[in-house]
Amino acid sequence: MRAFLLITLLASVIAISAHSESGATAGAIRAPLTTGLASSAPPTARIELEIASPAPGARVESKMHMAEIRGMATAGAGGPRGFDVMLVLDVSRSTQTASGADVDGDGEIGEDPHQGLYAPGEFPDDVYSTDPGDTVLHAEVLAARSLIEGLDSNRVRVGLITFSGEVDPETGHRRAPEQRDATLEVPLTRDYAQLRTALDRVLREGPHGATNFAAGIRLATRELAGMSDAQSRPADDHKKVTLFLTDGIPSFPAGRADTQDPEDVEAAVRAARVSQAAGIRINSFALGTDALARPKAATEIAAVTLGTFTPVIEPGGVVAALQTVNFANVEDIGVVNATTRDHATDVHLNPDGSFVAFVPVKVGSNRVIVNALASDGSETNHELIFDFAIKESDDAEKLRELARLRKISDELERYQLAKEMALARKDRLEGVLEIEVRDGSGGQ
Repeated sequence: MRAFLLITLLASVIAISAHSESGATAGAIRAPLTTGLASSAPPTARIELEIASPAPGARVESKMHMAEIRGMATAGAGGPRGFDVMLVLDVSRSTQTASGADVDGDGEIGEDPHQGLYAPGEFPDDVYSTDPGDTVLHAEVLAARSLIEGLDSNRVRVGLITFSGEVDPETGHRRAPEQRDATLEVPLTRDYAQLRTALDRVLREGPHGATNFAAGIRLATRELAGMSDAQSRPADDHKKVTLFLTDGIPSFPAGRADTQDPEDVEAAVRAARVSQAAGIRINSFALGTDALARPKAATEIAAVTLGTFTPVIEPGGVVAALQTVNFANVEDIGVVNATTRDHATDVHLNPDGSFVAFVPVKVGSNRVIVNALASDGSETNHELIFDFAIKESDDAEKLRELARLRKISDELERYQLAKEMALARKDRLEGVLEIEVRDGSGGQ
């Protein structure tokens, strides 16, 4: 998709250059150009593309030959004025296992000592990650933090819910029929500092209990819909989204904590139908090696609300997977310098449609084109002209932002590669099974 965007952008550059050479006023600010990807049908989405910085005709200074471009894109005429997003995190006991990634960034990847990698007794029986900072719960929390960091609090309210389910150690069932298996950690807010504090608290409290999907979904619906007993204030002009992260299957409210009963799945789907009736979309993320099996509950709660289901084979990949969420119906952003014909490789599109890009520039005047691609295939181009000059002092803040974008990009590429490898492996093994069945070898 990004390659197609770059081809489109470069075609626009050539067309604009030809127009300039035919007599257009040099340096003039032209109206944004709008085109569609498919020639057989007109675009159906109206894309609003705003450039926040730099301003047209501005002078940009940097020690790097790079200009930072920031803006906002939203697709769909008469779209929402903002977004309400509820993060729903699984904190059940199983999230204490190793995520398969270096979540805490200490250079070591935690492993599950129960998987035969270590000698008996080398680690206590209740340790499921050799690096305590690399658990599935740590990956969920880091994913939530990374998501928040890229959102615009002026447009996006975010809340936080955790779910699990206390277990009676004698019976294996719920400790009490009236117990609450989901907790509202933070109501919908624009104060992201509250969310960061709450995420720290979630880590301190750690994994516990079983897994009650329905409880988490019901509580998210109450808050997003602004029901009478909700702590969040309703906002009718906001698009409402639940981001549901889990590493398991529902084991409550019915039966034992170690078993998925049909009633557990039914309860989750019923709760999702209430969400759908309230205009809430659920995007579910299933973490772990069983994700490719398309776990019924995780897929159904997304399907009934017209949301998306994302399998994350390596739980640590949820940090990158959550970056692919799309609230604003904008699929991609491309940026190219029409003056130098260089495109920006460091581009990050946030779920709310806000974006940041670093595009190569030359000293003097630069003409840059920003291209927004909507989910339905329609496009909008915006042209920006500004001057660039070398700045002698350090750009520490810009360097940190550039490093952050490149880290996100690396994680996304790694996540995508891991997903493609897992799918190819599954296809390959299914082919092996088909050969065995056809030959009647039965593995003998």
